Amino acid sequence: MNIDLPRHAADKVTRALKDVLQLTDDPGEQLRICLLASGVCIGGAGQALTRHAKLDGEQISELDAKLEIVKLLEVLVSKGAEAAMKYMEGK
Repeated sequence: MNIDLPRHAADKVTRALKDVLQLTDDPGEQLRICLLASGVCIGGAGQALTRHAKLDGEQISELDAKLEIVKLLEVLVSKGAEAAMKYMEGK
């Protein structure tokens, strides 16, 4: 699996988010900024998962796909990247 393009995208998102976060010192506003930005990424990942499932002849609603992405992120954050990869292989 080649992750160069996803890493490039993550670097761009990180730089853009840092640029916006430096505009405020208010932690509440920073939280709202991060939540909205992460919502965009989760939404995009959910759409991609929905399309991927369709290509595999499976049906998943966009909402269910987004909720599955949130579960995957929970595994990633709590158990690490290797556990997230294993979680994905089990699906």
